[in-house]
Amino acid sequence: MKETRAPGKRSAEDAEVTREAILNAALKAFSVDGFKGAGVRDIAASAGVSHGVVRHHFGSKMDLWKQAIDQVFDYFGSRMIPVIEGVESSSKEGRGTALSSFRTVVAEFIDISLANPGFARLFVLSMRDEGERADYCGERFGQLHGAIGQLFYRAQKESPALAAHSNDSFFYCLMSLTYFRLLFPSLGAAVEYPVSKDITDQKSLILSVLIPEKS
Repeated sequence: MKETRAPGKRSAEDAEVTREAILNAALKAFSVDGFKGAGVRDIAASAGVSHGVVRHHFGSKMDLWKQAIDQVFDYFGSRMIPVIEGVESSSKEGRGTALSSFRTVVAEFIDISLANPGFARLFVLSMRDEGERADYCGERFGQLHGAIGQLFYRAQKESPALAAHSNDSFFYCLMSLTYFRLLFPSLGAAVEYPVSKDITDQKSLILSVLIPEKS
Protein backbone atom coordinates (compact mmCIF):
# COMPACT_ATOMS: atom_id res chain seq x y z
CA MET A 1 0.00 0.00 0.00
CA LYS A 2 1.31 3.43 -0.93
CA GLU A 3 2.23 5.51 2.09
CA THR A 4 0.21 8.69 2.49
CA ARG A 5 1.98 11.56 4.16
CA ALA A 6 0.13 13.75 6.60
CA PRO A 7 -0.58 17.26 5.27
CA GLY A 8 1.61 18.90 7.93
CA LYS A 9 4.57 16.64 7.16
CA ARG A 10 4.13 17.13 3.42
CA SER A 11 4.01 20.91 3.85
CA ALA A 12 7.18 20.89 5.94
CA GLU A 13 8.98 18.72 3.39
CA ASP A 14 7.79 20.91 0.50
CA ALA A 15 8.95 24.03 2.37
CA GLU A 16 12.38 22.49 2.89
CA VAL A 17 12.65 21.62 -0.80
CA THR A 18 11.68 25.19 -1.67
CA ARG A 19 14.24 26.65 0.74
CA GLU A 20 16.97 24.43 -0.68
CA ALA A 21 16.12 25.47 -4.25
CA ILE A 22 16.23 29.15 -3.28
CA LEU A 23 19.54 28.74 -1.45
CA ASN A 24 21.10 26.93 -4.39
CA ALA A 25 19.94 29.68 -6.74
CA ALA A 26 21.23 32.33 -4.33
CA LEU A 27 24.64 30.65 -4.02
CA LYS A 28 25.00 30.64 -7.79
CA ALA A 29 23.80 34.24 -8.20
CA PHE A 30 25.96 35.67 -5.41
CA SER A 31 29.02 33.74 -6.58
CA VAL A 32 28.66 35.01 -10.15
CA ASP A 33 27.32 38.54 -9.71
CA GLY A 34 28.25 39.41 -6.13
CA PHE A 35 25.84 40.82 -3.58
CA LYS A 36 25.10 44.05 -5.41
CA GLY A 37 24.70 42.44 -8.83
CA ALA A 38 22.46 39.57 -7.76
CA GLY A 39 18.75 40.39 -7.77
CA VAL A 40 16.23 38.73 -5.49
CA ARG A 41 13.70 38.54 -8.32
CA ASP A 42 16.26 36.81 -10.54
CA ILE A 43 17.08 34.37 -7.74
CA ALA A 44 13.37 33.67 -7.31
CA ALA A 45 12.94 33.05 -11.03
CA SER A 46 15.94 30.71 -11.08
CA ALA A 47 14.48 28.75 -8.15
CA GLY A 48 11.07 28.59 -9.84
CA VAL A 49 9.24 30.55 -7.14
CA SER A 50 7.81 34.02 -6.72
CA HIS A 51 9.65 36.98 -5.23
CA GLY A 52 7.24 36.85 -2.29
CA VAL A 53 8.16 33.24 -1.52
CA VAL A 54 11.83 34.20 -1.23
CA ARG A 55 10.91 37.02 1.14
CA HIS A 56 8.70 34.68 3.14
CA HIS A 57 11.47 32.12 3.68
CA PHE A 58 14.48 34.39 4.04
CA GLY A 59 13.35 37.95 4.69
CA SER A 60 15.73 40.54 3.31
CA LYS A 61 18.40 40.12 0.64
CA MET A 62 21.04 40.45 3.36
CA ASP A 63 19.43 37.62 5.35
CA LEU A 64 19.43 35.46 2.22
CA TRP A 65 23.10 36.24 1.61
CA LYS A 66 23.98 35.34 5.21
CA GLN A 67 22.28 31.98 4.94
CA ALA A 68 24.01 31.33 1.62
CA ILE A 69 27.47 32.14 3.01
CA ASP A 70 26.63 30.15 6.17
CA GLN A 71 25.92 27.15 3.97
CA VAL A 72 29.39 27.48 2.47
CA PHE A 73 31.17 27.68 5.80
CA ASP A 74 28.97 25.01 7.38
CA TYR A 75 29.89 22.68 4.53
CA PHE A 76 33.61 23.37 4.96
CA GLY A 77 33.24 22.85 8.71
CA SER A 78 31.31 19.59 8.32
CA ARG A 79 34.13 18.22 6.16
CA MET A 80 37.13 19.84 7.83
CA ILE A 81 36.42 19.58 11.56
CA PRO A 82 36.09 15.75 11.56
CA VAL A 83 39.41 15.55 9.71
CA ILE A 84 41.04 17.91 12.21
CA GLU A 85 39.61 15.95 15.13
CA GLY A 86 40.71 12.69 13.53
CA VAL A 87 44.31 13.76 13.02
CA GLU A 88 44.39 15.29 16.50
CA SER A 89 43.30 11.95 17.92
CA SER A 90 45.90 10.11 15.85
CA SER A 91 48.62 12.45 17.08
CA LYS A 92 47.67 11.89 20.71
CA GLU A 93 47.83 8.13 20.16
CA GLY A 94 51.26 8.43 18.57
CA ARG A 95 50.05 7.59 15.06
CA GLY A 96 51.50 9.94 12.45
CA THR A 97 53.32 13.21 12.83
CA ALA A 98 51.91 16.71 13.20
CA LEU A 99 53.24 17.49 9.73
CA SER A 100 51.51 14.53 8.08
CA SER A 101 48.32 15.40 9.94
CA PHE A 102 48.48 19.01 8.81
CA ARG A 103 49.10 17.89 5.24
CA THR A 104 45.94 15.77 5.43
CA VAL A 105 43.89 18.74 6.60
CA VAL A 106 45.25 21.02 3.88
CA ALA A 107 44.58 18.35 1.24
CA GLU A 108 40.96 18.19 2.40
CA PHE A 109 40.63 21.98 2.10
CA ILE A 110 41.96 21.80 -1.47
CA ASP A 111 39.63 18.94 -2.38
CA ILE A 112 36.55 20.78 -1.10
CA SER A 113 37.54 24.01 -2.86
CA LEU A 114 38.27 22.39 -6.23
CA ALA A 115 35.04 20.39 -6.10
CA ASN A 116 32.97 23.51 -5.30
CA PRO A 117 34.32 26.45 -7.35
CA GLY A 118 31.18 28.48 -6.63
CA PHE A 119 32.10 28.47 -2.95
CA ALA A 120 35.48 29.98 -3.75
CA ARG A 121 33.98 32.69 -5.93
CA LEU A 122 31.33 33.58 -3.33
CA PHE A 123 33.91 33.76 -0.56
CA VAL A 124 36.32 35.98 -2.53
CA LEU A 125 33.59 38.32 -3.77
CA SER A 126 32.22 38.63 -0.22
CA MET A 127 35.63 39.39 1.25
CA ARG A 128 36.09 42.15 -1.33
CA ASP A 129 32.97 43.89 -0.03
CA GLU A 130 33.18 46.45 2.71
CA GLY A 131 31.39 46.67 6.00
CA GLU A 132 29.00 44.09 7.39
CA ARG A 133 29.37 41.41 4.71
CA ALA A 134 33.17 41.37 4.80
CA ASP A 135 33.14 41.39 8.61
CA TYR A 136 30.64 38.53 8.73
CA CYS A 137 32.60 36.48 6.20
CA GLY A 138 35.86 37.17 8.00
CA GLU A 139 34.37 36.08 11.33
CA ARG A 140 33.10 32.80 9.90
CA PHE A 141 36.42 32.09 8.19
CA GLY A 142 38.28 32.95 11.38
CA GLN A 143 36.45 30.18 13.24
CA LEU A 144 37.76 27.54 10.83
CA HIS A 145 41.16 29.16 10.49
CA GLY A 146 41.58 29.21 14.25
CA ALA A 147 40.64 25.54 14.55
CA ILE A 148 43.49 24.64 12.22
CA GLY A 149 45.98 27.08 13.75
CA GLN A 150 47.22 24.92 16.63
CA LEU A 151 47.91 22.03 14.26
CA PHE A 152 49.81 24.39 11.94
CA TYR A 153 52.14 25.54 14.71
CA ARG A 154 52.95 21.96 15.71
CA ALA A 155 53.59 20.99 12.08
CA GLN A 156 55.74 24.10 11.64
CA LYS A 157 58.32 22.63 14.03
CA GLU A 158 58.80 19.67 11.68
CA SER A 159 59.04 21.53 8.37
CA PRO A 160 61.55 24.16 7.18
CA ALA A 161 59.02 25.14 4.49
CA LEU A 162 56.37 25.95 7.09
CA ALA A 163 58.92 27.70 9.29
CA ALA A 164 59.02 30.49 6.71
CA HIS A 165 55.33 31.21 7.32
CA SER A 166 52.98 32.45 9.97
CA ASN A 167 49.60 30.74 10.21
CA ASP A 168 48.05 33.68 8.33
CA SER A 169 50.69 33.88 5.59
CA PHE A 170 50.47 30.15 4.96
CA PHE A 171 46.73 30.28 4.39
CA TYR A 172 47.07 33.38 2.25
CA CYS A 173 49.39 31.40 -0.03
CA LEU A 174 47.18 28.31 0.12
CA MET A 175 44.07 30.22 -0.90
CA SER A 176 45.95 32.08 -3.64
CA LEU A 177 47.23 28.86 -5.19
CA THR A 178 43.93 27.03 -4.80
CA TYR A 179 41.54 29.78 -5.87
CA PHE A 180 43.47 31.47 -8.67
CA ARG A 181 42.59 28.92 -11.35
CA LEU A 182 39.01 28.72 -10.05
CA LEU A 183 38.51 32.46 -10.34
CA PHE A 184 40.53 33.01 -13.52
CA PRO A 185 40.38 29.71 -15.47
CA SER A 186 41.49 31.26 -18.77
CA LEU A 187 44.28 33.45 -17.38
CA GLY A 188 47.83 32.21 -17.78
CA ALA A 189 49.19 28.99 -19.19
CA ALA A 190 47.49 25.76 -18.18
CA VAL A 191 49.62 23.21 -16.37
CA GLU A 192 49.90 19.89 -18.16
CA TYR A 193 49.73 16.95 -15.76
CA PRO A 194 51.53 14.87 -14.77
CA VAL A 195 54.41 17.26 -14.11
CA SER A 196 56.35 14.46 -12.43
CA LYS A 197 55.60 11.16 -10.77
CA ASP A 198 54.72 13.04 -7.57
CA ILE A 199 52.81 15.94 -9.16
CA THR A 200 49.85 14.46 -10.98
CA ASP A 201 47.13 17.09 -10.44
CA GLN A 202 46.49 20.55 -9.01
CA LYS A 203 46.22 19.30 -5.43
CA SER A 204 49.58 17.53 -5.49
CA LEU A 205 51.13 20.59 -7.15
CA ILE A 206 49.89 22.91 -4.38
CA LEU A 207 51.01 20.52 -1.68
CA SER A 208 54.46 20.14 -3.25
CA VAL A 209 54.91 23.93 -3.25
CA LEU A 210 53.62 24.60 0.27
CA ILE A 211 54.33 21.41 2.20
CA PRO A 212 56.93 19.36 0.36
CA GLU A 213 57.23 15.88 1.80
CA LYS A 214 60.99 16.22 1.82
CA SER A 215 62.02 19.68 2.94
